[in-house]
Amino acid sequence: SSDLEEVPAASADNGERMWFSPLVRAMAKEHGLSEGELRSIAGSGAGGRVNKKDVEGYLKNRGSRSSAAPTAAPSMPQVKPVEPTTAGDGQELVPLTGMRKMIAEAMVRSHAVPTVSTLIEVDVTNMVEFRSRNKDAFQQQYGVKLTYTPFLIKALTECLQDFPFLNAALMPDNQIVVNNGVQLGVAVSLGEKGEGGLIVPVIRDTHKKDLVAIAKDLEEIAAKARGNKLGVEDVKGGTFTLTNPGSYGATLGTPMISAPQSGILGTYGIVQRPVIIDGMIAIRSMMNVVLTYDHRLVDGLMAGRFLQAFKQKIEAFAFFK
Repeated sequence: SSDLEEVPAASADNGERMWFSPLVRAMAKEHGLSEGELRSIAGSGAGGRVNKKDVEGYLKNRGSRSSAAPTAAPSMPQVKPVEPTTAGDGQELVPLTGMRKMIAEAMVRSHAVPTVSTLIEVDVTNMVEFRSRNKDAFQQQYGVKLTYTPFLIKALTECLQDFPFLNAALMPDNQIVVNNGVQLGVAVSLGEKGEGGLIVPVIRDTHKKDLVAIAKDLEEIAAKARGNKLGVEDVKGGTFTLTNPGSYGATLGTPMISAPQSGILGTYGIVQRPVIIDGMIAIRSMMNVVLTYDHRLVDGLMAGRFLQAFKQKIEAFAFFK
């Protein structure tokens, strides 16, 4: 019953024993003071011990602290909402929707892939002369126009079979999917005048098809694109892409891959210019060809060899005759 009778408490953090009287202990229990709170009270008694007045003073201050407004938790920084775009004088707003929105989202995903572009110059004189000699007979016999693109597809397909990592895809779980067959995406324009931009439908199993079958498939997907009749299945499942900006006059560019495909080949405008052959100046039809590839799967050596193989097939042109 005396305020002087001492009861040991747990050790203090510095290793010394702290002592509290039964009265102090009873007050702590009554008011729900934890052991930590009790030890934190500054004692004014003999030897710095905590007495009744110290506990009462602590409880008074504790009550005033608890009645104060709680401190608000720090809030996360607020992201400022995007303000709606408004048209100014001489402007109109066109929403990004449908196919164009889908393409935009795919391009953002592709931009995250580490890519490299490599350029090679190809002498396409033999291809140009072959088409010039045979285009009329080809259309009469097979009912389709003979453009340069089927030749490019045929040569590209053969190269992809020889370089399987360019006909592959790196998946998010770090597994490489190597495709045995070639499902070639070919960029074509949407709408009668190309007003819908470009889309990439897929020609299936080009590794199983000859030049005639490829030309027919190409004309079919181009017609569907012009009539805006391509479906979702027409643009799914490509393993590599061919784009031909040369068809609208471009002579050089760096095409962007369609992830997760590992590559895209861009073929550019054919121009006649003088070149040196066997020490003689000759006028030849020349084309720039650019390969953009996923550098995680394809290194510069493989890309260079792939382009050389493509160049040799087009320049020799023997496999089309």
